[in-house]
Amino acid sequence: MVARAKSPGRREIAETEVCMFCERLRNISALADCLVYEDELFHVSHQLNEEGQTYLGSVIIQARRHVHDLAGLTEEEAARLGSLITRSSRALKNCTGAGWTYAESFLERYQHVHVIVTARYPSMPKEYIRLAIRKWPDAPRGAHAEVVELSRKLRSNMSAEKETTQPRS
Repeated sequence: MVARAKSPGRREIAETEVCMFCERLRNISALADCLVYEDELFHVSHQLNEEGQTYLGSVIIQARRHVHDLAGLTEEEAARLGSLITRSSRALKNCTGAGWTYAESFLERYQHVHVIVTARYPSMPKEYIRLAIRKWPDAPRGAHAEVVELSRKLRSNMSAEKETTQPRS
């Protein structure tokens, strides 16, 4: 269940409305093919459009704990989220050839901390930059198998980076 939103400008959420992100984590097996990274605080997976082609290079980092906004994160969660945004961005650039990445989090519709990190390809025409990125008709897209393969590459890249950035004893 989700508590009512009290911040101005946010839509009211009914007491009985279920949080989509909490539900995603309850059905974690459905996300297994697209898993990029997970720990006790966050889950990272490649987005997947079950009804058609998926934009290749868009991951979602979501808090495991139901927290409404960034201000509600603990210091540990905030530090981890920052690190995961950076690591996801590096992995996307390494695995997709993206020129850079976008990170976005709009918490009006789904009041559960999540950040979407999306590959911005060098060949993308200017009219599709920023929030129009998914409207680019020639964007790299793939079916389930291509998303699973990219997820595997991203997972491997993030795992290798974690191993090389651990402090030495």
